[in-house]
Amino acid sequence: MPKKILQITHKPAYPAIDGGCLEMAKMTQFYLNHSEFDLSIFTLCTYKHPWSRNAFAEAGISEDKIEAVKVNTKPTIWAGIKALFTGKSFNLSRFHSPKVTRNIAEILQQNEFDVIQFESIFSAQLWEIAKTNSNAELILNAPNIEHELWEQYTKAAKGVKKPIFKFLTKKLKSEEIKIWKEMDAIFCITPEVEQSIVSFVPIQTKVLPFFVENTNLNFVDKNKKELSFFHIGAMDWKPNKEGVTWFIHQIWNDLSCSSPLHLAGKGMGKTLFSSKKVKEHGFVSDAKSFMQEHDVMVVPLLNGSGMRIKIIEAMSLGKCVISTAIGAEGIASTPNKNIIIANTTDEFKRAILELNSNPDIANKIGQNAKLLIDEKYSASALEKEILPFINSILNLEK
Repeated sequence: MPKKILQITHKPAYPAIDGGCLEMAKMTQFYLNHSEFDLSIFTLCTYKHPWSRNAFAEAGISEDKIEAVKVNTKPTIWAGIKALFTGKSFNLSRFHSPKVTRNIAEILQQNEFDVIQFESIFSAQLWEIAKTNSNAELILNAPNIEHELWEQYTKAAKGVKKPIFKFLTKKLKSEEIKIWKEMDAIFCITPEVEQSIVSFVPIQTKVLPFFVENTNLNFVDKNKKELSFFHIGAMDWKPNKEGVTWFIHQIWNDLSCSSPLHLAGKGMGKTLFSSKKVKEHGFVSDAKSFMQEHDVMVVPLLNGSGMRIKIIEAMSLGKCVISTAIGAEGIASTPNKNIIIANTTDEFKRAILELNSNPDIANKIGQNAKLLIDEKYSASALEKEILPFINSILNLEK
């Protein structure tokens, strides 16, 4: 008999409009593709990520296997005051409501699940309801360390923001560690995430990076006078916006490239950066096609935690990537072999100028990047590791 899985997400995995959605959809598809499992989904829906029945249908997920509950995650003064007096983390409490509690309790009382998998700490804060109403094993899929990201925000904050961010980070860290302690096992997207978690909690973990299907390469035309540089990422995620803003004003605007920098991603609008040297495409429904149209990805990330899924996708297409060390965190890459690392304005400028003068370098790095993905991040390779791990949690090892 198939093992019953309940996947709980803090936003719909479909449509997969950002890296977080892609990471959740990866696990959804794994369970759907294996007859050993019977998957049900409980998802929160927000103003940034509304419910789309058609998107789930297109992914082959039956509507009777999904329950969606809308929550208001917009930051408000009242929500902040409420979190302050209840002692809860403001960051987490925005993804909770009495209706969420009632609905998930009813689902657990009416169904017997073998595994409940939370796709972030934002959904994993429901652990107490899960334990009260179910005997299922609890798994957290950890795409990052949320409090470490907020520690970076706090360090960079100035004025009145600094003590506020410090307070928010302290509460978030306390609750994040508490959530880890209540899990039976944790999937970690990078070794760095795993190291952070086990430094606080002795728990069964498995490093499970983002994986992709095999794709065809799209090489740079050697006769091109100038390469096409691009960035793709959600601009309503603070680290992306800060990094791209820094890149445009401190690097790109100083270069004499005739081709514009191509930007795509939700939360952008049409005039976010107001530069004649930038072409803003906004949200693109087919990220892969967008990346295939251009030559070199830039990832000027200055803060962050976890793995940049768009880098994995770009590498799988044979794209050359120029990234900060923070942007490339968690990817088993080798600088100047399958990626270019640039942490300063001068390093970015030199890399861009060198690639424009010698497109063969971009092709070679792109080819090596594709080989890296095929070896370490392909779906066929990593799916073989998920099943034994879940079976070990359920004591089903053969």
